[in-house]
Amino acid sequence: MLLALVLAPAAHASGAADEYALKAAFLFNFTRFVEWPPDAFPSGDGAFRICVFGTDPFGARLDALGRRRVGTRAIEIARPSALADLPRCQIAYLGVGTPAAIEAAATANAAPTTLTVASDAAFAREGGMVALVTVSGRVRLHVNLASIRRSPLRFSAKLLEVSEVRHGGSGGGR
Repeated sequence: MLLALVLAPAAHASGAADEYALKAAFLFNFTRFVEWPPDAFPSGDGAFRICVFGTDPFGARLDALGRRRVGTRAIEIARPSALADLPRCQIAYLGVGTPAAIEAAATANAAPTTLTVASDAAFAREGGMVALVTVSGRVRLHVNLASIRRSPLRFSAKLLEVSEVRHGGSGGGR
């Protein structure tokens, strides 16, 4: 599994479909390399929620994750329309066309146990936790170390080793 995560940033995306299949794989792999505190879930056996806000570039590629599990938890894919639902998600992907949501997630302390992810290169610089950036046909992982450290989430050192660290966006959020 780690090998797939390490090789994924170097993999070429041959088109938008492949790019978002790869990004969906990243979202799933985050469940294996990030540890959430128990209070991140509404109940001890609650589902692990991966949410997409705004434009959804994944479609069925992400829905396929709904058949998998994170430990004993079922994965639930949700597409809420309100940013107020962010705290109910363990991973929140903020899609293209949601600049207000990206700004709010990156600067507000509304969801401390939610891993915020976007494909916007500026996201990690502006305070978001993780950006999945496509550069020259390759998906690269950018992380904001300050946002990660403020969070109760625990990132595997192995995940951080394959990431490019971005600084900035001290806005107190994720």
